[in-house]
Amino acid sequence: MKWRFTIPILILSFLFCERSVPRQGFRVVSLSPAMTEVIFAIGGADYLVGVTTYCDYPDSAKKIYKVGDFSNPSVERILSLKPDLVIVNIPEQRRIKEQLEKYGIRTFSTSPKSIDDIYKDIINIGRILKKEEGADSLVEYMKANIRDLGRKKRKTYIEICAQPLITIGRYSYLNELIEMAGGENIFGDLEKDYPVINQEQVIMRNPDIIIVLHPEEIEGRLGWGRISAIKNKKVYKNLNQDWLMRPGPRLVLGFKELEKIFE
Repeated sequence: MKWRFTIPILILSFLFCERSVPRQGFRVVSLSPAMTEVIFAIGGADYLVGVTTYCDYPDSAKKIYKVGDFSNPSVERILSLKPDLVIVNIPEQRRIKEQLEKYGIRTFSTSPKSIDDIYKDIINIGRILKKEEGADSLVEYMKANIRDLGRKKRKTYIEICAQPLITIGRYSYLNELIEMAGGENIFGDLEKDYPVINQEQVIMRNPDIIIVLHPEEIEGRLGWGRISAIKNKKVYKNLNQDWLMRPGPRLVLGFKELEKIFE
């Protein structure tokens, strides 16, 4: 099945290698790993003067000045770069956003709840950076590769964190992504993006497929042996977490992985 990934990977390589002459003097700090990837993909890498330690893709992003980690970036470091724009994740970086705006720094907030929200973020950052053509091309590429496959839905549980137990709810774009690939999120009725749940809820909802996005084992948990996914060995642990948890260009690769699981 390797051939199925050849075209997406080649196109991604082309997108991330694109270079262009930046707007004179425009300076961007990205606190969002996903939006850092987007900026590289649309040809705006030369605008980036600062990123977080989590902004590790593509490799060129590792060479950009680090303003701290994702959860606690340094306002002082950000201000020292004299940015024209700072990209923030909401709600995680709301406090940073408020602090920066007190200093008159323009911010761009990203908090996608759906696949369309992801596309809107890409288009909007493309407009700000005068990279409309690159943004349009990226969205077209993603739309061509992320589409509803019209399959019979299989009850699916995605575990993002073990302690506390965190999954995806209705207001996560991953809820929509799973459905498009052929799954039915067993916690899609919860009116949150990433709700905290308990083990009994998972056992009662009895998923056919379990996708684990952390390294811990789950098969030995008390009572989980009754779950269909575990009885039928339909537990998937080797997905690249960044492909799913970063709403950017590589979401295409995450979707292709889900597509294989739901075949």
